[in-house]
Amino acid sequence: MEELRWEGGRWVYGVQILACSVVLYSRSRVAPKSSPAIVDKARFPVSFTSFQRTFLLVFFLATVADALQGVYSEALYESYGLRRKEIASLLAVGYGSSLFLGTFFAASTDYIGRKRACMLYGVFQALGCLAKQSSNFHALCCAHVSLGIANSLLYCSFETWMVVEHEKMGYKQEWLSETFWLMAFCTGVAATGSGALANVMMQWQGFTGWAPLAAAGVISVLGIIAVSSAFNENVGNSSSSIWRPLVQAVQSLHDKRILLLGWAQVCFDFSIIIFWFLWTPTLVADGREVHSGLVYTRLIASMILGTTIAAYLLHGPYYLRPESFLSYVLLVGGLSLFLPAWDHQEIRVLLWCFCIFHICVGIALPSLARLRSIYIPNDHRAAVMTLYRVPVYVAVLIILIRGGLLQKLHNSTIFATAILGLLSGAGAIYYLDRMQGVAQSRSGKKLPC
Repeated sequence: MEELRWEGGRWVYGVQILACSVVLYSRSRVAPKSSPAIVDKARFPVSFTSFQRTFLLVFFLATVADALQGVYSEALYESYGLRRKEIASLLAVGYGSSLFLGTFFAASTDYIGRKRACMLYGVFQALGCLAKQSSNFHALCCAHVSLGIANSLLYCSFETWMVVEHEKMGYKQEWLSETFWLMAFCTGVAATGSGALANVMMQWQGFTGWAPLAAAGVISVLGIIAVSSAFNENVGNSSSSIWRPLVQAVQSLHDKRILLLGWAQVCFDFSIIIFWFLWTPTLVADGREVHSGLVYTRLIASMILGTTIAAYLLHGPYYLRPESFLSYVLLVGGLSLFLPAWDHQEIRVLLWCFCIFHICVGIALPSLARLRSIYIPNDHRAAVMTLYRVPVYVAVLIILIRGGLLQKLHNSTIFATAILGLLSGAGAIYYLDRMQGVAQSRSGKKLPC
């Protein structure tokens, strides 16, 4: 048993930040493939840069609000006197809300309008933050219902609005890769910055729990205002039924490419959720103590490093098709979880495995987003993305009920499901690449990258 509090080599975090900085600097020297004659002062047209920066600013506000409200949730509930099973019940309520109500709201994004859906995200996020201020269990259940809906809307509404608006404005499709990796980069920065901000607030106020939640609520309101003023409305095909986009989404699953992409997305999302359930119990197994804040920061830094690697692969200097490398990324991500699933002896080995997994996550996030922009039709894009989340919520609910509430699943078994999912997801992307290779050889046309 390790009795000392393990903090690890802080120098590793500095090396990760330096590596990210080097990659970002070198990225700024790469001109777009489609416009090699553009001078260094303007790698992209001014209109596209303005559009991209506006969207990323609004998206950053949304991700910061989401990250802030979840930073100290478990510690907050423990301060309320809730037991582990009650906390697991709240998580189950949240994912159940995402499965049922969240699916309805997110799938209707194409019908009600993507701008309205982005504003609805801010409304539900603010309401959830407000309700979490109460220590009453029923109020906390309502908070998780609201936050579950918000999570579903965050997953699809902002990306759908951006992709559709990008196409409406006539920008080149390959430029989406640049926006996607920056979205993933913003997510990592928001997670790190939110953790640091929450720490400052808690030290300033003592552990009352209200400060990060209040900040998240205020940022959610600012996000609503930003969406209202900066976004134009766009909707799918006009339909007399709010269910029409969801019906079209189900019908689109007959396309094997969309189905294969969906399975890879399901496996990837499930593995991330499972990891964040189990990473702390795995590190503190056998009574060990770790500095969770430092470990968390290192994991997010690894994800950010992965996003910068994805920028190299997707949009210069290599310009690779996501299908050509994503299967290997998911394979490595799955293999990196083998030791954490069954060996809890050496904490340094576990941490390196976790970092490798998060580098793979950083590469996969923008790569999967680029594939979604290629294969999913714009008219019901949000509905298809919502369908991809349904199996994830079902699987997570089963894990929460059997593992968290009934305690009939071991952590190694839960990790094994994530590993098998990633390996099968890698197989789905590999098969998708083979299908596209056959299609390219038959048509003689170059596929989009």
